[in-house]
Amino acid sequence: MRIITKKHIIVSIVTITFMVFPKFDLIAQQLKLSSKFDSTTIQVGDQIKLHFDVDLPLDAKVKFPAFKDTITGKIEVIKTFPPDSSKKDGKLHIRQDLLVTSFDSGYHTIPPIAFAFEIGQVKDTLKTTSLYLTVNTLPVDTAKGIKDIKPPLGVPFSFLDYWQFGAGFLGIIIIVFGIWYFTKLRKKEPLFGSFKSIDPPHIIALRQLDALRAEKLWQSEKTKQYYTRLTEIIRTYIENRFGINALEMTSEEIVTALKDISMEDYNHIELLKKMFLTADLVKFAKGQPLPDENEVNLLDAYQFVNNTKIITSILAEDKADNENRELSELQKPDNAIN
Repeated sequence: MRIITKKHIIVSIVTITFMVFPKFDLIAQQLKLSSKFDSTTIQVGDQIKLHFDVDLPLDAKVKFPAFKDTITGKIEVIKTFPPDSSKKDGKLHIRQDLLVTSFDSGYHTIPPIAFAFEIGQVKDTLKTTSLYLTVNTLPVDTAKGIKDIKPPLGVPFSFLDYWQFGAGFLGIIIIVFGIWYFTKLRKKEPLFGSFKSIDPPHIIALRQLDALRAEKLWQSEKTKQYYTRLTEIIRTYIENRFGINALEMTSEEIVTALKDISMEDYNHIELLKKMFLTADLVKFAKGQPLPDENEVNLLDAYQFVNNTKIITSILAEDKADNENRELSELQKPDNAIN
């Protein structure tokens, strides 16, 4: 029976150590791990990238550490980019980038970061070297005093950003226009403007005679203005009713023109002739008719219009009868204006 002494144990340990370490040293030479910042100095809030580069044999595997919100308590991780791998000279090169920032000024140290790897039956870790980052605050010119915060920058207007609203508004306009158009079309109304009902000449003349009567011009010693208005109303009525250019004619020419159109009742023309004669005396010879003459000439004007108007319907005839009755009432002695 062989006795294992303490000396044999020590020799065995030394032998195993010399057998394993050369193999591990050879593996370590095949792996390369590096890390660096884009810059070692930034301003507070600036963003830079932290790069991790690993070179390893094709049959090796490496596990990148998982970073959450921070690398250290002072350096924050904004975004972790996926690893990017490529092959060169029989080796595999893997790079992973982190976008980081810091809002704490000072000198920050990132301790070594461990990467687990596996080559064949060997499993171990490699660590990066320590990294250093200086975060500076913005320089403040105390001589200029404290200023307010700058307002937000305006964004240039772009129609492309609001085309949906424009298209929707245009669609509403088209729909409303379509409804309005077909409504007008169905009712046979004009698209623009509206039908304007034109009163017949006698309605206009009677309305104007009523207004002249209400003004009481001759009662206010405005006899010339009264007869000017009275003859103008009748001339306009004759022009619109008979198609005679009465506004440009003399009194005699108007009477002659009315006779030429073969009016059925010449009494109407005689009444009109008497009114024109009185008006000419007032306007051109400064005549002063009696109050009864002024009222009679107005009533003759009413009668001439009512007796020469065109009746177009039964309703119009009824209205004409009513107007004739009103005129009869005006001609009664109780209604005469003295």
